[in-house]
Amino acid sequence: MFRSRSRPTAFATASLAFVVVCGVAGVPAPLYVVYQQAYGISTVALTGAFAVYIVPLLIALLCCGSLSDHVGRRRVAVPALIIGAVACLVLTTVDSALPLIVGRAIQGASVGLALGALGAYVVDLAPPARPGLAGAITSGAPPGGIALGALASGAAVQLAPDGAPVWSFVTAAGLLVVAAGALALLPETAARRPGALRSLRPEVRVPAAARGVFPMVCLVVAATYVLGGFTQALAPSLAAFVLGRDDLFSGAMAVAVYHLAGPAAGLAAARLPAARALTGGAAVLATGAAGFVGAIAIGSFAAYLAAAVVAGAGFGVAFAGAMRVLLARSPAGAHAGTLAAVYLYCYLAAAVASLLAGAAVDVWGLAPVASALCGVVVVMLAVGAVGSARWLRTG
Repeated sequence: MFRSRSRPTAFATASLAFVVVCGVAGVPAPLYVVYQQAYGISTVALTGAFAVYIVPLLIALLCCGSLSDHVGRRRVAVPALIIGAVACLVLTTVDSALPLIVGRAIQGASVGLALGALGAYVVDLAPPARPGLAGAITSGAPPGGIALGALASGAAVQLAPDGAPVWSFVTAAGLLVVAAGALALLPETAARRPGALRSLRPEVRVPAAARGVFPMVCLVVAATYVLGGFTQALAPSLAAFVLGRDDLFSGAMAVAVYHLAGPAAGLAAARLPAARALTGGAAVLATGAAGFVGAIAIGSFAAYLAAAVVAGAGFGVAFAGAMRVLLARSPAGAHAGTLAAVYLYCYLAAAVASLLAGAAVDVWGLAPVASALCGVVVVMLAVGAVGSARWLRTG
């Protein structure tokens, strides 16, 4: 289907589009502090915006994850990116909680649609000589893109604080439109076939062989999502109001470090046995979460960044190990249902934790709630890792 010289270009195009759509999802995080200071948007609204982002993302992922198998990659990926550009335009109008929540909801739908279609596009176009490259991009682009988007918007806030929210999203919308145009020019890799409507029915099913270990493994994975949601929703405010950082770029770093360390560590630990990666990564992640508590207690941003590196590394290793444990116990035809069940469990945990944390901040304050949330993560990791290890030894 592809000439030898055109395939690498198509693969690079699809991969860059994947990074762009994930990067745009990270743009709002450093701007939350600006919204709080300029418009008085509450912490509940900020964490609510993260939760609202998750719900349509999850619905789109569950219902439309395999749609591109039936109608083609471009017919799903291109509209997904255009929807993302619309979300960015909505977010340029934020002056209260409502446009922020609406924009994030639309953005969640865009990302949910794009993850399935663009991930499949990247896999289809991967160079045959480098079979692991597609896996590295599809697993590393979401956290890595979020980190890059947060850093870019954080730099914009630092350089032009008054116009940063508008111009960050205008630039993001432009990048999405350009990426959509580039994707529209690529050859299609999935022939149209019947069953598109039937594919919209969510498949959430855990195979019998994985049911025994599923709750404990998902507790570990959910902990990584809860901590990731914490960094996106609360870390910029924590840097500004608790850790004494006047420059708003530090809020972007507080988000980015955790999400950059994750995929790097996951790739580095790819040869570890799955069970050892799960339990070892969980222990490292728990150490990083405890480090967050210590950094908050002493008010040190440097200690917070060091803890973010440790926590991010643990996240990457534990997440990769957990996925390998579950997928190894799922027949080939059941992978989609298993992944849907994992994502449902973990995204809902992150959404609920963010909403509860946002409500609690207004009552008890940011530092105590952030420390308590990290404590909950440590407990989740301990229970999940110990339970998984016992089942894997005896199951």
